[in-house]
Amino acid sequence: MRRSMVVATALCVIALGVSAQDMAEKSAVVHNTNPKFAPLPGAPDCLTVAPQHGDLAKGPSVLLLKFETTCVIPWHWHSINETLFPVAGLLQVTGKGEKPQVVSGGDYAYMPAKHVHQAKCAGTKPCTVFLQSDGPFDLHYVDKDGNEITPDKALAEVNKPVDKPGAKPAAKPAPKP
Repeated sequence: MRRSMVVATALCVIALGVSAQDMAEKSAVVHNTNPKFAPLPGAPDCLTVAPQHGDLAKGPSVLLLKFETTCVIPWHWHSINETLFPVAGLLQVTGKGEKPQVVSGGDYAYMPAKHVHQAKCAGTKPCTVFLQSDGPFDLHYVDKDGNEITPDKALAEVNKPVDKPGAKPAAKPAPKP
């Protein structure tokens, strides 16, 4: 009987602790009529983010990501679990050794911690995606063999300016008389 009382008391204390934590967290509604997008350090230039909830440097967070058309995030992994909820566009997500999967509005994609993957905006329109992380957000880029590389090395190719097909070269200045 005494053991049952101790267990019941412990369960009540745990329940009250969880309840107090829940009460400290405030609900949030974000209307994204004009989200404030900014570059994400260590990410390709073609990707911008608008934080929605939490602090991505300190713990769980929700980010609104915007990929320019054909934007590629090279092979990488995160220390945290990553969940994607596409809103607009066609986002292709490929896990190492897996077939590419295209996700769009209403779909869901989940990558567990340390799962090597890449992502790219695959359609003709920009991609917008909500990303939820369950801890501090990080990016660890890897080469084709899975060895970790610096962001500069990983992004060297994807941050290069792309010549548009059919574009005319810039006019040369007229020679001086």
